[in-house]
Amino acid sequence: GCRTRVFENRYGEKTSIGRGNLSFSTINIVRIAIECMMIQDKEERIRRFMEKLDDVLDITARQLCDRFDFQKTALAKQFPLLMSRLWNGSDKMTPGQTIESVINQGTLGIGFIGLAECLVALIGAHHGESEEAQALGLRIVSHMRSRANEFSEKYQHNFSVLATPAEGLSGKFTSKDRKSFGVIPGVTDKIYYTNSNHVPVYYKCSPSHKAKIEAPYHELTGGGHIFYVEIDGDATHNPQAIADIVDLMDRNNIGYCSVNHNRNRCMECGYEDAHDGLETCPKCGSKNIDKLQRITGYLVGTTDRWNNAKLAELNDRVVHK
Repeated sequence: GCRTRVFENRYGEKTSIGRGNLSFSTINIVRIAIECMMIQDKEERIRRFMEKLDDVLDITARQLCDRFDFQKTALAKQFPLLMSRLWNGSDKMTPGQTIESVINQGTLGIGFIGLAECLVALIGAHHGESEEAQALGLRIVSHMRSRANEFSEKYQHNFSVLATPAEGLSGKFTSKDRKSFGVIPGVTDKIYYTNSNHVPVYYKCSPSHKAKIEAPYHELTGGGHIFYVEIDGDATHNPQAIADIVDLMDRNNIGYCSVNHNRNRCMECGYEDAHDGLETCPKCGSKNIDKLQRITGYLVGTTDRWNNAKLAELNDRVVHK
């Protein structure tokens, strides 16, 4: 998956097989930025933001280490499947051994959410619409990556930066920040924060522009990331559109990608199409329509169980063309 395909490993083979993200915690960088908004001087505002971010990074690293110290006390026999063949090195363990040496090949992820809103709070524009904002965004995430490397040396674990997928957390953080700071245009005026380093879903741009902006963050987020393109029409009859996006990935060194498009299926007669908002099957008249959509990293046939924040984001998405 997009947040388990990790390679960095100080304690074994650099591979995504037999290991993954052991634990991760996400930092609300939007809130840190909001707390600095009232500082009039821009350079001082950014300096203070980075200072506060460093404090939170230190706390996050210690918290992840505390979690690891608890996890490492488990015995191999407590996880008969995981510690029999799935984790690298587990086949050499005895049932009474602790799992520390094996799980230390996994990563401890420091995640972030809402880079777009963070940048709006700091300088008034997000990275999709401003070169200055893009430079600052890369500075912020590069700093997080540097600190993760420092934590790896200090604590002797595999720390990584994670582009948090923001499934349930986006709405929770925004709700708390609205209560504390009110509705701030471009920052807390929606009920969700933008997924990690993504360009906002409502921002109209081409796939190539989106790739140009988001791709540099993939190299910095070794704990996992995703780039997606929203297309219209029926992708099943347009393989060239998919091929073009794969080429776009290759040219921009993108680590993981998804193509989003509508897919409707009549559960009575099997009719399929890609029309937006289909309620009635044109073939048999049934209203039992399965609507296949990618809300996060998963294809889902119903939106009934998704939270309001992710549904709001889904409704705000625009086609990239």
